[in-house]
Amino acid sequence: MGNSQRRTSPMTTSTPRSREPKHRSTGSYALVLRLPYRRNIQIDKLGLVEFPRGHYIYFGSALGGLDARVARHFSNQKKLHWHADYLSAEAPWEHAWQLPDGKRWECVWAPAAIATDGVDVPAPGFGSSDCRCISHLVRVNNAKEVRELLRGLSPAPRRLRLKPVHSS
Repeated sequence: MGNSQRRTSPMTTSTPRSREPKHRSTGSYALVLRLPYRRNIQIDKLGLVEFPRGHYIYFGSALGGLDARVARHFSNQKKLHWHADYLSAEAPWEHAWQLPDGKRWECVWAPAAIATDGVDVPAPGFGSSDCRCISHLVRVNNAKEVRELLRGLSPAPRRLRLKPVHSS
């Protein structure tokens, strides 16, 4: 074998790693929870907020990883960071809807929801400190109104089937 030829052992060869980032779905989501009775809850800098009995929908987006963001919201083991974390520390999220199209829809969905008859805004400024929306949290009376509202959004998110989260 000449000097220009090298022998490589199968044990030392490696496959080049891809430098392309792993694909993560990005887009927008809606989280739903139910408060069975009126509650006063401290929401970070918004202060003590009175939340009437009802079903609540929070609109958000995750352009850094939609599945991970929704999973974080459903986790019992998280640092309180967003307004939604303070609310879910008192009453857990029950359902999630999402639209993994890589776009931010929360500033379209929230005003559309607020403009719907029978929808209340219990906490102005909730989840909307970085935009001009009145709030990203709305309240309706029952689960039927939640479904109708979310299915009526354009574009409409789809409901996720989530596995229950157990705390350790």
